[in-house]
Amino acid sequence: MRERIKKSLLPIAGKNLTVEENKASLEKRRKKLFLDLINSLKSLTDRSNFLSIDIGIDLHTFEDVHYVIIERLIRETWGDVAADVIFWWVYEVVDPKYVEFFIMEEETGKKYHIKTPTQAYNVLKKLKLFKPL
Repeated sequence: MRERIKKSLLPIAGKNLTVEENKASLEKRRKKLFLDLINSLKSLTDRSNFLSIDIGIDLHTFEDVHYVIIERLIRETWGDVAADVIFWWVYEVVDPKYVEFFIMEEETGKKYHIKTPTQAYNVLKKLKLFKPL
């Protein structure tokens, strides 16, 4: 996105132009990435489970190496606590509309009710549990 903006402004501002993304835009992009990541991983996991359970095609051995790589990248990008929440949501949360799920703040013991990945993101952000940008 920066390059596209820079190219369009280059004739007006000259070669020494630098374009920086503001914090709100970075935050919006980070949130979208988080939500897309959770939804994509959930979809992949559901599809893999369907193939294994309903069709009888077990791809888990093949997929394991890919998931190890993905897990490492997620931990490096988001930090351990956020990664744990991502994996918890993808692998353990089945139907948040009918079962109560919480993220608990360790220091105070306060519980935050979670029904969507967006709520999980907002709680992680509020508690400052993401790895800094």
